[in-house]
Formats: sequence, C-alpha cells, structure tokens
Amino acid sequence: MPGKRSWRTVVWSGVVLLSVPLILVLVGWGVVLASRAQLDGQRKVSGLSAAVIIDRDSLGIPQIRATNRLDLAYATGFLHAQDRFFQMDLMRRNAAGELSELLGEALLDYDRQMRRHQFRQTARLAWEREPASHQAILEAYAAGVNSGLTALRAKPPEYFVLRQTPRPWTALDSLLVALLMSERLQDSVGYDDRRRELLASVVSSEALQFLDPEGSEWDAALDDSVLKANATPGPDVLQFRTNSLAAATAESWESPLVPGSNSWGVDGSVSARGGAVVANDMHLDLSLPNIWYRVSARWQEGDRRRQFDGVTLPGTPVFVVGSNGEIAWGFTNATLDSTDVILLELDPANPQRYRTPEGWRELETVQEEIAIAGAPPYRLKYQRTVWGPVIGTNHLGTLQALRWVAHLPEALNVQLLELERANTTDEALRLAPTIGMPMQNILVGDRRGALGWTLTGRMPRRVGFDGRVPVSWADGSRRWDGFRQPEEYPVFRGPRLWTANNRISGQSNYLDLGAIHTDVGARARQIRDDLLQLVRTDETGLFSLYRDDRALFLERWQKLLSQTLERGPSGTNGAEWAEMKRHVEQWSGRADTNSVGYRLVRAFRFKAGDLFFEPLVARCRETGSSLPVDSVRWERPLWTSLTERPAHLLNPRFASYEALLSTAVDAVLADLKVQNLTVAEATWGQRNTVRIQHPLSRALPKLSSWLDLTPTPLSGDDHMPKVQGVRFGPSERLVVSPGQEEHGILQMPGGQSGHFLSKFYRAGHQAWEEVTPTPLLPGPVEHHLVLMPK
Repeated sequence: MPGKRSWRTVVWSGVVLLSVPLILVLVGWGVVLASRAQLDGQRKVSGLSAAVIIDRDSLGIPQIRATNRLDLAYATGFLHAQDRFFQMDLMRRNAAGELSELLGEALLDYDRQMRRHQFRQTARLAWEREPASHQAILEAYAAGVNSGLTALRAKPPEYFVLRQTPRPWTALDSLLVALLMSERLQDSVGYDDRRRELLASVVSSEALQFLDPEGSEWDAALDDSVLKANATPGPDVLQFRTNSLAAATAESWESPLVPGSNSWGVDGSVSARGGAVVANDMHLDLSLPNIWYRVSARWQEGDRRRQFDGVTLPGTPVFVVGSNGEIAWGFTNATLDSTDVILLELDPANPQRYRTPEGWRELETVQEEIAIAGAPPYRLKYQRTVWGPVIGTNHLGTLQALRWVAHLPEALNVQLLELERANTTDEALRLAPTIGMPMQNILVGDRRGALGWTLTGRMPRRVGFDGRVPVSWADGSRRWDGFRQPEEYPVFRGPRLWTANNRISGQSNYLDLGAIHTDVGARARQIRDDLLQLVRTDETGLFSLYRDDRALFLERWQKLLSQTLERGPSGTNGAEWAEMKRHVEQWSGRADTNSVGYRLVRAFRFKAGDLFFEPLVARCRETGSSLPVDSVRWERPLWTSLTERPAHLLNPRFASYEALLSTAVDAVLADLKVQNLTVAEATWGQRNTVRIQHPLSRALPKLSSWLDLTPTPLSGDDHMPKVQGVRFGPSERLVVSPGQEEHGILQMPGGQSGHFLSKFYRAGHQAWEEVTPTPLLPGPVEHHLVLMPK
C-alpha cells in the first residue's frame, strides 16, 4: 500500500515539523525555569567557615543566620546573585560606561558620557584606602555572588535574550555600584552651576537673587529659621516689558520628579513605648526588580549577637536603611552642592594648554575603547585637567572642566558597614560624616528614645568662592582645600525631626555647604505639621503620614484659577471654561485619582510659570544656549509677581496679568485636546498611571506582559508626603523602633526576585500600591536552605 505509506509519512513528517518548535519552546522554557533561585535543601559551597541558614517566607524575604560577618556577607552575595544578578550587572556597567558591551550600540552615547568620570579608576584607588576588615567583607561578598551565580542551573533569562554570558563579580564592582548612586543622586554634570551662569549673564546679581532665591515661604527648617525674601526688583533692575517677543517662546517648567525622599521620627517622649521611632521612604525611579532587596540577618561578632532588619542594595554587602536592634536609621538626599564647574584659561599661543597655579599645563587626552555588542568597538577620546574632565564650552565659548566630589577616592568608602555596630544615636551621629557616600540627611533613633539628625558624605571646603557659578581656578585664589571635618557638620536633636530634601537649617555651617538646590519645602512643612499632631504615637501613627495626599501647596493656586475662570473666556470656548470651573470649584483638595480639579490646578500652575518666565527664557536663548533654566525655587518669584503684579515684569505679549492667566487656562485646555481628552476625562489618575517596567521590556515591548507590572492609577504627587509619579516614587516605606522590630513596617514596589517566573517577582507589590502596612520581620518559614562549607 504505497499510497497509504506515503500518506502516513506525510502525516508523521508534519507532526515532527510541528513538534520541533514546540520541543524547542519547552526546552527553552525549562532552561528559563532552571535559572530560578534555589529555595530549599543543602548546597556545599567554597568560601564559608561554617554553615549558613537561609529561611524564606511567603514573600521570599530571607532570614539569614550566620556565625560571623564574613559568612553573612558571603550569603548576602549568594542571595543577591540568585535573585538579582542582571540588575547588579546593569548597575556596575552603568557606572563604568560599559552598557554597550551588553546591550548594544543604542547605549553608546550614554557610555561615552559615563567614561569621562573614570569611575573604575576611582574605585581602584578607593579600594586601596579601605581597611583590611572592609576589604575582607567586600571579597567575601564577591565570592558569594559568584557562588550564587554558579549555583543557578542556567544563566539568568535576560542573558538568553541578549545572547550574552554573565561576567564574574569582583570586590571593586561593589564600589562601582556605590559610585552609581552618587551619579543618580548628585549633579554629575555641573548643571546647576551652568544654569546660574547663564542666568547671571542676562540679569543683574540683584535680579538673580529674586529669580533664584535661597529660601522659600514654605521652608520648614529644623531650627525654625526663615530666610528673608528678596524684594521684587524695580524696573531699573529687572525689566521684561522691553523684551521683543514676536511669537510665543515659552518652555515648559514642568520638570520630571527628581531623586529625593522623606524621613520623619519621634523620640521617646512622644512615642507610645519609650523608644525612638523612625520612618523613611526613599524616592527613586521605579523599575522591576526594585532597587532594594529586603533582608533579616542574625550573626555572631565575638560574644555579641548582631542583627539587622531592613533593605540592602544588590551589588554591595552593606545594610542601607533599617534597624540593628539598637538604632534605626533612614536617608534622604541632602541636595547640597558637591560639584563645581571651572572656567579654563587657555594659552592664546597654544589652546591645548591651560593655566594652573603651578603654571601652564597641557590638556590630557584620554583614549579608551568601548566594547559594543554586535558591532566593532568604539574608540573614545576626551580631555581632562588636573581638576577633572573637560565638559565642553559655555555660551560664551569658554572651555569648562568639572570638579565633583565623587571623582575623588577619598570620598568613597564602605564605612556604612560600621553603622550596623552603632549602639546609640550619638554614636551614629559621630560616625555619619565619615561615611563615604553621596551627601545624605541621616535620621537616627535609638531604643533608649534619643533622636537625631546630621549629614553623611564628604563635602569640599571652598576657598575664595561660594560655588554658585563657574569661576577660574587658574591663580589658586579659588580652590577646594580638602574636605570639611566631621566636627563641622551640623547636628540636630529633638522630640520630632523631619527631612524632605528641604533646607534643614539657617546656620552658616549648613548654608555654606551649598544649600541652594534644596526643595521648595512644602512637603517638609506638611510632614512637620502632621508630626506635631502625633502624641504618644507608635509605628501605625507614623505610617499614616505616607497616605497624606492633601494638596496644601496648591490651595492658593486653586483660588487663583477659580478667580481667573470666574472672569470668563475671551474666546469662544465658554463651555469648556464652565466645565473647568465646575471641577476646580469642586476639587477635593487632594491628589486623588478621581480628581479632575487637582490635575487642572496643577497644570494651570505650570502654564502660568511658562508664560511668566517666557521673557527670561527668551533672553537666555538669545545667547545661543539651549541649557534649561528651570529651578525648584521658581515658586517664590512666580507667586510674588502674580500677587504684586508689577507692570515691568509682565510678559510683553500680554496687556495685563489677567490676560496672561487666561492664556494659561487656554493652554491647559489645548493640552487636553492634544491628548484627545475632554475636561471630564482628565482625572489625575489618567495622568498619574504608574508604570513599573523591567529594563528589557522598554526595548522589547512584546515582553511587557511577562516582565512588567499592570499600569495602575495612584494618588499622590511631589509637593506632599505621598510622593508618586508615573515612573517615580517611594522605593520603600519603612517605620521601625529599634529593639521593637516585631511592630515594624516595611514595604516596597515589586517583589524580592528579579526572575519573572519566580513567585516572588511581584509578591508584596499590592500592599505598596494600597499603602497597607506589612510587617518588617519575615513571616512563617516556607523555604529552608542551608549553605554548607566544602
């Protein structure tokens, strides 16, 4: 029966052909599953002195029990590698300017910029300065990372997608991760100096003090200091009416949310149980996995039993924020001035030479090779000076160099390791200034009830200038003279303390550090006032502040918008104005997801700012510079001007301030039309739909359903305790009283694991979305793993 045989052959051939892709899919799926972390059983590893027990609860939070700190560092590295290696790899490559080697040519421009910082060299020099005890912990951690990576039955799935092989971890890589945090939290390009330089070139110094003030009426300093407002400059000092504006040249002053944070606390006289209570939520860009990794650790140190409960940073062995049983601590970005831009004086006879206090020097030309996945390597050339890298020219054509604290190896260390041994608030406050990290506000409380604040990180001692605008360092009269000493750092103690990236103090030992980039202060003021209402409070009382989405900062803008809408439109869009008026008058006063009024008021403020500052922006553009000139401090001059309405500061495109504000309303409506939204559809939730993604899904959108969290409208915004943006927000929420960790609260977006098929990939995220308290300590044990020394 040859016919039947042929038919069967065809059928079986078809089955085989159809099965091959299925088999390949199943094999590939099996490989991906094999790359998940080991949760149970025993594993023999090289590098441990004794067994380490790792128990996990339903959220995947590990409780580590080790016999010493080195074994704990090893186990932490093992866990980080098993759950987060791709994240760690991205962070070290990001700092070193080596992302193109993994991700391809699309990252080349970014790598080119990062290479100028020479962070690998800084890390090597910083490593040499570390004490042997710290080096040993970094090396044990690196050994644990490589052991954890090797223990995976397959490489992490991202490397299959990228067709790459993971590179082993080194102790220096941990220092690179620490340097990346400096790049994320500080001004790594001298933007603020260059912005003020541009403004100073188009207005007088008196006008600049008004337009870019040091203080704000919203300030809530810990010492209750108030910086006097600069008077509105007269027409002989600042004049906008003479600007020639043939057409609209407004630029948006709605800047993206910047890295910040909140922290607040009460001492034993205010807390219900007598110990200090500390709360902290660090605001950063949100992605999957989350930047932090939760840990509960117990280990022996001599005859002392040590503990830590809180979050770690994958890529490093340090405990970032949490409690060690004796003290609890949290950080917020201090936003102080750690960067200076230097004007280079070039030799007219040889523009490759620049003047220094020691005489003329040749600009150093650095050549490096950047490896690129799927393409030939790129040969990079850039120039450096004795002060730092050349960053280009200003609007006058003057060559500039960058001096940044993070470039100096003396400013980098893992002294944060010592904080885990501190027993009192006073001890922690003495230690804080020696910690080599980005300058942060640190809030510390101890189990005896003491509460205090100071600063971490190294800050330069400026000589001959204040660091606000670029200057020449050629003759040596303007320079950095080492770092400020720990005893010079300000310290505050009190029953209630708070920080929110705001100005902390009015004292010279704080202001001289360059407190010109701090937040406008509304968020800090709201936190302070909330705290003052708490008496005999506990963790749940402090946690309640995380839900505060009241828009107190915008209340006066709501009234101004209502007044503007009451006057009615000058055009034909009366129905839209009436609809807008109804929503604004009925606003809830909160940044809640259903509020149309909140979104409209917020947008009106930005549009009014765009139009008011338009003449200033036009002057800056006439210099040929495209540098943005917006500032976190523009609220005071804007509101003062809209209140006083000086004729000489009115945008010349308008006959009156009323006309300017009416145009701002029309601009808000025009934006909604561009987005195909009616006024009624323009809720804050529609605008503030939070999207937390895995890095790969941004490049490969088809992976989004596997890798990303479901986009969700959330309440909150920037000038209130409940900070929330579309891709930005609290990277954790912590409340803890040291010694009473069983009452502590901790949550974070996403889950513990970075593996999209892990049951811990999204575990716990819903509580973060809903701001529902979840325990700091791990729950009942569901998985038990023992690492055994070989």
